[in-house]
Amino acid sequence: WSKGFLQSDPQPGDLIFSDTNGDNQVTPDDKTLIGNPHPKFRTGFGINLGYKGFDFAITGKGSFGHQILKSYRSHADNEFHNYTTDILGRWTGEGTSNKLPRLTAGNGVNRMNVSDLYIEDGDFVRIQDITLGYDFKNLFPKMPFGQARFYVTGRNLLTFTGYSGMDPEVGYGDEQPFVSGIDLGFYPAPSSILVGVNLKF
Repeated sequence: WSKGFLQSDPQPGDLIFSDTNGDNQVTPDDKTLIGNPHPKFRTGFGINLGYKGFDFAITGKGSFGHQILKSYRSHADNEFHNYTTDILGRWTGEGTSNKLPRLTAGNGVNRMNVSDLYIEDGDFVRIQDITLGYDFKNLFPKMPFGQARFYVTGRNLLTFTGYSGMDPEVGYGDEQPFVSGIDLGFYPAPSSILVGVNLKF
């Protein structure tokens, strides 16, 4: 649900909120559902291949059909915090942005009320792990090892999404339904590259 609010004396560049109940006033009674944080479907995949001493594995997952509330913007885009780069496309006068409102000091109507300004599609596909390895026992059969495998693994290296936030895989707390799909600007899933050796005698 969007949060209730009163909109009085809107100025050029301010957001325009819908009078959803048709009473010619914008009040808390006009709150309505704006987005669904629950994916319509999720998917996961994995591939394992091997050929002449080489091995390759990849795993990933995806979520589709849901929306994300970019909540951190309502707090970040004000004079007391570091602005996000989203404000570079704000309304600055006639002929400029018709989506992002003007900057204001002290007036929180344009940023503090939850609206579809902060709702984005959350579809994504993430490559979680990708590994390439080679067993050098195939090149050097006289090695004193049963296996001498060298491998490189990448984790969270690629995410395909249209979401403009830092990480489309959001949430906090204990995975409770009422906090699903809320992006508070937490640090995204880290990317890493691991290099290792497996030796078997």
